[in-house]
Amino acid sequence: MKLSLTIHNKTYSVESDDSFDGTDVYDLAEQFKGLLVSAGFHPSNVDSIFDLDYQWFTDEENEGNMQGHIRENSRAYEYHEQLEKEKG
Repeated sequence: MKLSLTIHNKTYSVESDDSFDGTDVYDLAEQFKGLLVSAGFHPSNVDSIFDLDYQWFTDEENEGNMQGHIRENSRAYEYHEQLEKEKG
């Protein structure tokens, strides 16, 4: 099986010796998930759209460390802080 993804004129691909017969879409999704990360998408973002057994980060890791996605001088950070205050 071979999957490829072209973004901004750059092609990323993943190959497997296993043949894909169309019966187990889970295997295809696992390969595609890795392909997205290889193409530069953040593993946390990829995890959030796939409900698969394997996750790049645990929920606790995602909650405790936003992997640099929230900067203290951004509106997103201010909004996040406001939500945390409202939670109490």
